[in-house]
Amino acid sequence: MLARTALAVVTAVLAGTGLFLLTGGPGEDGGQPPPYAAAPSSVAPAVPSPPAPRAGAPGTGTPATPGAVDVRSFGATGDGVTDDAPALRRALAEASDVHVPAGTYLLGSYATPRDDVVGADFVFQLRDGQTVTADPGAVLVMADGVMAASSAEWGGNVFLGDSVTDVRLSGLTIDLNGAGNLVPAGRTITGYGLYLYGAQDVTVDGVTMRDTPGQNYVVDQGGGSRIAVRDSTFLNGGTSVPGNSHQDDFSALYFTSSDVSVERIVVDHDQQPAGFSGGVELHGPREAVTGSVVSDSWPAVYIGPDAASDLQLQDQVTVSGNRFLDCGRGVVFNALGTGDIEGVDITGNEFRMASFAAFGGEPTRAVDQDMPPDGNWTYHHLITGLTVRGNTVTGDGGWSDAVVRLSQVHGATITGNRFDGVVGSALVLYSSPWATTDVVFSGNDVTWRPSRGAPLVALSFDGSSTQPQRPAFDARAVTVADNRVRVTGDGTGSCGVYAEWPEAAEVQDVEVRGNDLPGVGQRTCGPQAGELAGGS
Repeated sequence: MLARTALAVVTAVLAGTGLFLLTGGPGEDGGQPPPYAAAPSSVAPAVPSPPAPRAGAPGTGTPATPGAVDVRSFGATGDGVTDDAPALRRALAEASDVHVPAGTYLLGSYATPRDDVVGADFVFQLRDGQTVTADPGAVLVMADGVMAASSAEWGGNVFLGDSVTDVRLSGLTIDLNGAGNLVPAGRTITGYGLYLYGAQDVTVDGVTMRDTPGQNYVVDQGGGSRIAVRDSTFLNGGTSVPGNSHQDDFSALYFTSSDVSVERIVVDHDQQPAGFSGGVELHGPREAVTGSVVSDSWPAVYIGPDAASDLQLQDQVTVSGNRFLDCGRGVVFNALGTGDIEGVDITGNEFRMASFAAFGGEPTRAVDQDMPPDGNWTYHHLITGLTVRGNTVTGDGGWSDAVVRLSQVHGATITGNRFDGVVGSALVLYSSPWATTDVVFSGNDVTWRPSRGAPLVALSFDGSSTQPQRPAFDARAVTVADNRVRVTGDGTGSCGVYAEWPEAAEVQDVEVRGNDLPGVGQRTCGPQAGELAGGS
């Protein structure tokens, strides 16, 4: 998890693909951290210095629940100078329902004794049935230097929910004060606003989290279920915090639980991140991101079974009605792990693609299924039942080697999409040791500018992507039909559908028909063009 895409901070970068897996903390095996590491002795509170006023929208505020206690009755001041963490901990220890009035509550110390499940310090620990609400303008802010001052392996964080049930955070603003807590050289800081382990029925509603120097804002691990994050905002983080040069990875939200719902959230940055920066990572079954806006991210959404928990099947994943703005990658399936993916619905989204200065020359992709690095097919994710329908993809004029790129797929329908400003290829379909089967690319509208000799659609079924190379990969039941293409620029020498596979490959029922390709130089091309049924 935080291994890029909360576990060990292991960043697996696939050369030339821009894919990565974030886990949250350095583990020797590159997987999830031990669930219950031995808790070391408590950390001496850091001496806080008053932070400068922070920019950014506060939480929307939520009325106190009936009978909620006011944290000021436990000594909290909200003056932005006093360490209010002890007073807030007293309130959380005494009451199930806690309310935070408007004010700036400085957090300069951690819970003692420290409750630890990930080798990290936390300011607060939540209990079963706990509700925390806040007035507009209620801001919890980490003191300068307090996160790295923690002697815990992965530094300081705000809320911990260890095996909790029925918890709600609503209306708060949590400011991680990244400018005052930059990640030092040689250190990993997780910087969570909320870490959940084995939690159930948790809701984050109307919350703003901003300026973490760490890897994530909300992280959930450990086999939990029914986690909801809605109507919340996540500003900056990790690789987009100015001066945070020792952080190389970030994702706003990271989930391995089942039945996760992310609705109407905003992930945004003041400046384009200087490295990998994910929006939402979905690593469990029955998870959904809907009606949200994710900007300036690489990628916006990350899908893949949780390798650390040995999840064998991630099913019923929904990504719909979102806006992915100025993102270098849209929805990414990473090859790490061995679990399969079944039933993914990517519908009605807007993808506005953008090149990233941090990855100069890397092509943009809206939907991207990576192949394992170095051709190591001992780990992969085989997808069945993928639907990509009714999306709009807008290029920025930059190069895209594939708006949609797939390889390990048994059943995909890409239909009714609009691709505007495509420079490069709209679809690239590779194969794998398990063959590529039952793929339909139909009824799409493409505005295409031919470039670098790339075809509109490339079908390449060979064994060159594995080490050692295999003679061939197989494919069957692939259809490219009834797409409408408008060529901009010079279409001389361009190709609609390129086909290539070695004679050793068993390729059956590959059909190209009914495509409207005015201005395209050749409707089909490549060594196996003559083997395409339909021929148009």
